[in-house]
Amino acid sequence: MSVNKVPVIRVDGPESGYGSISRPGSSTSESTQLDDNNHKREMKGLFHMALSALAFSLNSLLVKLGSAYFPSLQLVAARSIIQMSFGILSCLFLGIKVLGPRHLWSWLWLRGLFGSVGLALFYFSITILPLADATVLFFTGPMFTSIFAAIFLGESFGGLDFIAAFLCLIGVTLCSKPSFLVDSGIPTLLELIPGSTWSRAAGSGAALTGAVLSALAYVTVRKLGRSVHFLLHVTYFGMASSIFSLTMAYSQNQLVPVRFDKGGLILVFIGLSACAGQCLLNSGLQLAPAGPGTLMRNLDVAFAFFYGITIFNEIPDFYSISGAILIVGCAVIMGLRKYFATRS
Repeated sequence: MSVNKVPVIRVDGPESGYGSISRPGSSTSESTQLDDNNHKREMKGLFHMALSALAFSLNSLLVKLGSAYFPSLQLVAARSIIQMSFGILSCLFLGIKVLGPRHLWSWLWLRGLFGSVGLALFYFSITILPLADATVLFFTGPMFTSIFAAIFLGESFGGLDFIAAFLCLIGVTLCSKPSFLVDSGIPTLLELIPGSTWSRAAGSGAALTGAVLSALAYVTVRKLGRSVHFLLHVTYFGMASSIFSLTMAYSQNQLVPVRFDKGGLILVFIGLSACAGQCLLNSGLQLAPAGPGTLMRNLDVAFAFFYGITIFNEIPDFYSISGAILIVGCAVIMGLRKYFATRS
């Protein structure tokens, strides 16, 4: 007497409420599809971070040109006001609440505060340090971000991450050629020349503190994730930075009348390039892990040397070429590691 086989009934869980016929391999297929979607999302995030590096490198170029017309705090204020206006108008156009969810206000203001003070400190360091020194010190930020992401967000920080971050920072150092590593005739902290020691100490401390605060801002964005639209980050950064920079500039009498000339045009494009960079940066941080994502920001150093060749006819030396290879190579390694890890 034959026995008819009965299909196996599996209860999926409380969210379904009903039994369902088990299909062999369905869960594996769904898991693979989910992994592919995560991979595509993270690769898109890394691409956005690379584009943000391009936008911010253009912004730095404009800031360098604009420093001949305006104090650094006014440059920060101009960038912040334009960025705040862009964020508010974009939110209104897309139907997004300008202030965002009430229960996230404190996090959004904290992100804006970290970013605005970090930016102001970086600009301050540029005014009293050689640009290369200030840049390389500020670009310790990716390392701080990776560490903070591992501590506060539980993201992995393995051996390859450490090596890539370390080599990336070496590349930034080689490209920037700071005076404390390469003899350029500029006084260092160890050379107690009257009037220079305090300036270098203050500038170095400002750049490093700015890097730490910027890293905390990036981790805060990652903490909020996709619970808020990235335009809210742009808006809050603009609001916090506008309040901070205008207050500081007014108190220190660093506001210069703006005219409709080359200087005024530079101010406008400083704001526009910052808007593009911030949008790409925040969307990239929401899609990609904080550590690998922020390491892509190092690419703007390579863009800076491209501008040097094409605009200022500055031919890179051995240090510049070696540093650029390290930076681009580490970015490629990080991308390939994530690709093969997802595929496996």
